[in-house]
Amino acid sequence: MTTEIQPFTELEHYSAPDLLSWVLQAYGESFAIASSFQKEDMVIVDLAARAAGHAKFRVFTLDTGRLHEETYQMMEEVRRRYGVVVETVFPDREEVEKMVAEHGPNLFFISPDLRHACCDTRKTRPLGRKLRQLRAWATGLRREQSATRAHVPKAEEVEGILKLSPLADWTAAQVENYTREHNLPVHPLYARGYASIGCAPCSRAIQPGEPERAGRWWWEQGNKECGIHFNADGSVRRDVKIQPAPLRSRNMHKGFTLWFTGLSGAGKSTLSQAIAARLRDRGAEVELLDGDMIRTRLSKGLGFSKEDRDENIRRIGFVCELLSNHGVIAIVAAISPYRAIRDEVRARIANFVEVYVECPIDVLARRDVKGLYKKALAGEIANFTGISDPYEPPLAPAITIHSSQETPEQSVERIWATLENSGLIFFDRSTFAH
Repeated sequence: MTTEIQPFTELEHYSAPDLLSWVLQAYGESFAIASSFQKEDMVIVDLAARAAGHAKFRVFTLDTGRLHEETYQMMEEVRRRYGVVVETVFPDREEVEKMVAEHGPNLFFISPDLRHACCDTRKTRPLGRKLRQLRAWATGLRREQSATRAHVPKAEEVEGILKLSPLADWTAAQVENYTREHNLPVHPLYARGYASIGCAPCSRAIQPGEPERAGRWWWEQGNKECGIHFNADGSVRRDVKIQPAPLRSRNMHKGFTLWFTGLSGAGKSTLSQAIAARLRDRGAEVELLDGDMIRTRLSKGLGFSKEDRDENIRRIGFVCELLSNHGVIAIVAAISPYRAIRDEVRARIANFVEVYVECPIDVLARRDVKGLYKKALAGEIANFTGISDPYEPPLAPAITIHSSQETPEQSVERIWATLENSGLIFFDRSTFAH
């Protein structure tokens, strides 16, 4: 292997370790690794560390301002393990302020064009500024990840800057094997079902059998990319057509709280996300409060005693009360096992719709890829709701969903009909197609 600048066809035959070893020698500090701290990125960082030896190598990340807290934890882990100062690239403050002032903080739910505008402002423009400081960079793209990535080259030149995808020909199994064999740091969200991790509002866990990137911008259809890698324009910017934001008319819906309760794995998150996406598609003002997310932020530090569980629900209820009073639809997906605290929250909120997502324990155990129900049934996990800790079903929910007997699509239709019949939503069916 030579350190001379190689034609791209030659680089295509290099293994990932050889490609990184070559680029570190040929480009030195004018080369950097772009990382969002997913598994592929961690493999590349680890390979670069091995190739660099005691020499320095550069890693940068795009901090959009909307990242998961766990991503910042990974940033610190890279700093500790590899001794790398992660170079953080931020969007332009004035551009973000102007965008949010015109279209709101969650404009990405309104239309694909506005989602593209958000990605452009928070990701592609900052990346463009960073790349002007470099001569070469590497990404974690793999051909197996999606149809749009099926022909990713290992090396290509974009406006004079060399872009490498060292893992282009790797499979997911190869990434997993390397991660396990070398005990690499793993982003905590993988353990919660995420397969592709980006900004917090725009990525979610996927269901078994879904494609890797199904959790990215899941409310959109078709090929979904942010534009960083697949814009034909080498300036790393897209031609974004921004339409005026639709009026947030109070004539579309009332402020109310839609509260999903049920055992872990019953389908609360799936249904709440689907309903939220459908409402946002129609221009509704919606905030989704997921139990896991609340535990890491609003209720951080609370345990799982009855007192702490009640306090967690009480805090979620307070937020819902504020949102509902201001005309916003608050959607909650939380186990919320105790009937009394749910009734306490219900009493404080004028428009409160309780959805009980029911599913038998044996079905939940079969669905549970982590095997938690099996361990709980064997007495290996204490205080597990529905097994060793009580779950008190609602006595008179607005609607009961039997998730083992109906599809998510059927459940969503039933919930939607309940909201319409209750006079809480009243969209023009001639304008919005389901």
